[in-house]
Amino acid sequence: MKKTHMKNIYNIQSVRNGIFILFCSMTLGACDRTSSPEGRMSLKIENLEKNMIDSLQKQNRAILDSIGQIRKELNEIKQLKK
Repeated sequence: MKKTHMKNIYNIQSVRNGIFILFCSMTLGACDRTSSPEGRMSLKIENLEKNMIDSLQKQNRAILDSIGQIRKELNEIKQLKK
């Protein structure tokens, strides 16, 4: 009878340990950058910065293309005057 009782106690402790480990795993797994207001704000700021950089790069390419076209037209005008 004592062996059965000891096995039951051991099984209950094993189940408790398993539940504790499962709970800890779930708690740690739920903690990411989106789980806090600060984390969500930092993600929004990173996305905003990325979008701004992309936009600035597109604008820069457009400006460089325009300057290239102006330079080409100026060179054509210089050639005509010669």
